[in-house]
Amino acid sequence: MNLVDPILRHGRMQPEVPALIDEDRTITYGELTDLVWRTAGHLAALGVRRGDQVGIFLKDDWQHAVALLAIARLGAAFVQIDWRSRRPERSRIADAFRFKLVLVTPGSDWEGDSDSATAALDTAWHRAVACSEAPVAVSNDWEDCFVVQASSGTTGLPKFTAATHLQFYFRLVNYRQVAPCIRRHRYLSTLSMAFGAGRVTFLSHLLHGDTIIFYPAIFSPADFIEVVARQGVTAAYVVPSAVRHLLAMADRKKPLLSDLDILMTAGAPLFGDEKIEALRKLTPNFHEIYGATAMGPMSVLRPGDMLERPDSVGRPFPLVELEIVDEDDRNVGVGQTGRLRCRGPALATPMPIPRDSPPADFRDGWHYPGELATLDADGYIHLHGRTSEVIFRGGAKIFPAEVETVLQAHESVAEAAVVASASSDNQQEIVAYVIAAAPVAPGQLLAHCRRQLTAYKVPREIHIVSELPRNPFGKLDKRALASQ
Repeated sequence: MNLVDPILRHGRMQPEVPALIDEDRTITYGELTDLVWRTAGHLAALGVRRGDQVGIFLKDDWQHAVALLAIARLGAAFVQIDWRSRRPERSRIADAFRFKLVLVTPGSDWEGDSDSATAALDTAWHRAVACSEAPVAVSNDWEDCFVVQASSGTTGLPKFTAATHLQFYFRLVNYRQVAPCIRRHRYLSTLSMAFGAGRVTFLSHLLHGDTIIFYPAIFSPADFIEVVARQGVTAAYVVPSAVRHLLAMADRKKPLLSDLDILMTAGAPLFGDEKIEALRKLTPNFHEIYGATAMGPMSVLRPGDMLERPDSVGRPFPLVELEIVDEDDRNVGVGQTGRLRCRGPALATPMPIPRDSPPADFRDGWHYPGELATLDADGYIHLHGRTSEVIFRGGAKIFPAEVETVLQAHESVAEAAVVASASSDNQQEIVAYVIAAAPVAPGQLLAHCRRQLTAYKVPREIHIVSELPRNPFGKLDKRALASQ
């Protein structure tokens, strides 16, 4: 067996239980098992074998789910290319691999992005699947490659890691620390399965026999609330920007999503006051999860800790080891800022692209996600921004997160982002971009910063903007912001 086999066993144990709900279509576990085996048979007929790499350029729907499971059951590895990505972005991924096959949505503009064979999941595809039988050869090795992942960061070219079935299984184990099996969940999938958190959460709920309800990643808060109520949703995962939209609709009389067993967010940090507000206005079951593409979920800030430590991202999961180290990889003291590194059984293997380039973020069994952080005396992690975002001004280090927190504390600020800008003497200056919650002038915010920060940490400029650039997963794109 491999990671997919226990999911398919639900087809025998609970064949009538809904596995996937997508628009007006419901697929039971019995139907899902049959579809996966037949799809695997059709893929095998097209030449897909154990060890191959298959690209998935599909929307987040039941077809994507079935294809993913079928590829993995054969022992091939899937590589997900976000269907919303622009051609240059997906071309960089296509150029990095020699796909045996790329599965595409009918009518998509994938054509020309790769020399690999493609197959559109159209009427002819589904007709062929319906006529297929289960493949003769499947994988039963937990050490086979399960997925090749491209980082969703905003620092430049994507970085690739490969996770085996076993490594990925440990990610699902970590996630279930947040969503225990107290009952059969109905999980609302709003995160793209090409996004690490969306992939882990979706597969974890399938592994435990829950029901997955697909929902567009871009949604209005009103529609989201209506679907949660109509579909009897018990668990949901939303990006921070969606949390902010939901908070704008909430009032203090009753939590907006009080019937949820769990509401999670990940992908980018929320400010401390936003977490407390979400706990009070959205649901008392609000959680923040911090993770990395190469490691999966790493820590969780639970509701019981949110009021006391809202500025942290919680404590590590039991199967994750985290350290804060200096430039020489020596542990720093409690409360001291350093580079975060992690290791554990869920850690994937780096895939240098080009092949002769050693990955700088993997060393001696540790992964360095690129975050600056501190650990407090009780083991809670506090993030201070990425190492690439540190601003050097007049010989001093400035952590953007500190300046952003001060700006965010102003009553007229909805969101703030701080980046470095080159000055006339080739030094770095601090520039802030602010989304206003109420009318406010840059001068007022500068005065606020001067009262709260040491002089060298005060921004040179503050710009009031209507929105901040984000990648498809809702993560703030500081690289794009700095280039403005």
